[in-house]
Amino acid sequence: MARFTVHGSTHDECQQALDDLCSRLDVQVTLRPTNSLGDSWIARATQKAPDQAVRGLGAR
Repeated sequence: MARFTVHGSTHDECQQALDDLCSRLDVQVTLRPTNSLGDSWIARATQKAPDQAVRGLGAR
């Protein structure tokens, strides 16, 4: 699973970055723009693997 974080100095800037990410990749928003830390705005999204098969070492 890929995880993405976008940043912005304002709510609108952060929302625009999130909108751009969503339009380019098949992602699901996990955190709408927030400034809970007070300094800058962040938002998060995730993208599932193209297939749900286990990667790496074989699973038993």
